[in-house]
Amino acid sequence: MRKILFLLLLFSTLVFSQKKDYKTYDKAISYFNAGEVEKAKKSINKCLQKNASWEKPYQLLGKIYEEEGDIELAVENYYRGFEHENPIDQLWWQKIGDLYFENGMYPDAIYHFKKFVAFQNKEEAFYKKAIKHIQDCMFAILAMQNPVEFKPKNMGEHINSEMAEYLPFISADGKQFVITRKVKGEMDLQEDFYYSQKDESNNWQKVKKMSSINTPFNEGAISISADGRFLVFTACNREDSKGSCDLYIQFSEKEKAINLKSVNSKNWDTQGCFSPDGKFLYFVSNRSGGYGGKDIWISEIGENGFGQPFNAGSTINTEYNEMSPFLHADNLTLYFASNGHIGLGNFDLFVSRRKNTEQKWSKPENMGYPINTHKLENSLIVASDGKTAYYASDKNGYGLEDIFWFELPKEKQANEISDLELEIITRKVGEEVILKNVHFAHNSFELDKSSFTDLNILITYLKKNPQIKIEIQGHTDNIGEEKENQILSENRAIAVYNYLTQNNISENRLGYKGFGEQKPLLSNKKENGRRINRRTSFKIIL
Repeated sequence: MRKILFLLLLFSTLVFSQKKDYKTYDKAISYFNAGEVEKAKKSINKCLQKNASWEKPYQLLGKIYEEEGDIELAVENYYRGFEHENPIDQLWWQKIGDLYFENGMYPDAIYHFKKFVAFQNKEEAFYKKAIKHIQDCMFAILAMQNPVEFKPKNMGEHINSEMAEYLPFISADGKQFVITRKVKGEMDLQEDFYYSQKDESNNWQKVKKMSSINTPFNEGAISISADGRFLVFTACNREDSKGSCDLYIQFSEKEKAINLKSVNSKNWDTQGCFSPDGKFLYFVSNRSGGYGGKDIWISEIGENGFGQPFNAGSTINTEYNEMSPFLHADNLTLYFASNGHIGLGNFDLFVSRRKNTEQKWSKPENMGYPINTHKLENSLIVASDGKTAYYASDKNGYGLEDIFWFELPKEKQANEISDLELEIITRKVGEEVILKNVHFAHNSFELDKSSFTDLNILITYLKKNPQIKIEIQGHTDNIGEEKENQILSENRAIAVYNYLTQNNISENRLGYKGFGEQKPLLSNKKENGRRINRRTSFKIIL
């Protein structure tokens, strides 16, 4: 009898000791939500003293250590907070894998993702994501063993401040630099645009506010077309908004920015970027009809304005998210950010290429470690030299995020833009582009050999942009007979035309015309004016 009574007392003690103290646990949650972490920890410990096998307090304690950045203690408590072989608890394997992955601890992440997929999870989205992260981790380990050259430098106090600077933009000619800066508004922090221009010593001047488009509300993510015709930016929740965030366009400093309604949707539309030839607007949207959450979309710019957007395609876009497109001035190299392509962490930077503007974009290449890390990398832009890159980071700056620059590894560089190509892309359609280094002997239409360099650059440009048509033009000064000058100018235009056709530029893409002395750029009274008026040029025609 005494033995039975002892066993009953022991059983009642065990049952009592295993009691789940929900009241104290609820207090722990309340403390945690209120940011009173130490009080939350004390409440959790009280719960575990009464029931050391209760899983939920361990899960909450793991969350606390995760937010404190103590990954090992977080994992230790998560381990105690679920049944390892129970299929119902299998998502904890992925949770721990995600935690290791987000902190760049790739071997540990692989182990936990593999434990998760071993359960043959029926939740397809979770399963697919774990498989992708295993591939991410394997890529990351290899990338870290083979780092690329990366030496970022802060752009300095003329660009950066104690506030956050991000989403940089550089003009095609490299003379204007624009940033989005977080500033103190009337009620709260808001975003404005600031710009800098290069001085005579090729240094960036201190940024100034862009008064023409800034408002008391948020503006961000600016892009200016290479020829200066358009300026596009993002603004959210305005009175005329079509969706949550919309693209707005401005045609000149004197005109008010207007909602780009032909492009915007009822969803989220942002981060516009013009192609250097001014024919397309690339942007980011989470509208329906895409491949994932946020995709890169394209609108063609024609005589009637901005066309119906179309998706950039499955080579660029994934079932996850793509952001911050930047089309380099060579019109053949696209930089963007993605968390859907195989990479090292959150968002990685990628580059995709094409041989000419009528080809589709190639499979994106990861920019490599340490340009990409387990953290978020975004908003890369590249100058017309093809190698000088700019991006935002919170490392070693003047305050919060700053703009940094670095030289791209050779294999990730875009094509350098020549002076002639730069002049072409910064001219409006129909404007004259002078072939400054195309020469003829006096009163002759035979091309001097010194002309071939510029003409070969033009040939390369036309081959990369097969949709472009040009009209070659010849001009003279007013010395000599007007009729003879007309004939000479036409023959010189024909000489250039023949050189282009002999180098595989189709006749269907070319025209020629002689203007003689009809269109002088300067007065013919002085030799300097006459020298400038004697020219061979072309204009792009539709």
